[in-house]
Amino acid sequence: MTINVQTLLIHWAVMVIALWVTSAALKGMSFPGILPLLVSALLLCVANIIVRPALALIPLSSASWMLGIVLLIINALLIMMIASLIKGFNLSGIWAALLAALIIALIGMLLEMVLPGSNPSLFHIQQLISIRR
Repeated sequence: MTINVQTLLIHWAVMVIALWVTSAALKGMSFPGILPLLVSALLLCVANIIVRPALALIPLSSASWMLGIVLLIINALLIMMIASLIKGFNLSGIWAALLAALIIALIGMLLEMVLPGSNPSLFHIQQLISIRR
């Protein structure tokens, strides 16, 4: 698996924006400064790079919406773990993490759809279809 540095930087920037907007919209999540926000976004990007391919190994015998729910829960747990590691990343609990995971996913998908050469929703659908066959 090769990782393009430019793609990683774009995903990191998208994650920074998604975390910032989510923390502004959600009372249960906050960053007192820019450094915890930047480090948290970087850790979430790295975690997604590691976790997403591992999830592709799971057989998809259930419906694809079930995988979406599992990914949402995993992202919420990753957000909680990173919040516990980063001093300054304040998270009020599991419900805030679940809501944050949902908002971050939506914002990230919308931002990546407007970036040139990127269409994450079609990419993930194609991955699901190729895995199920």
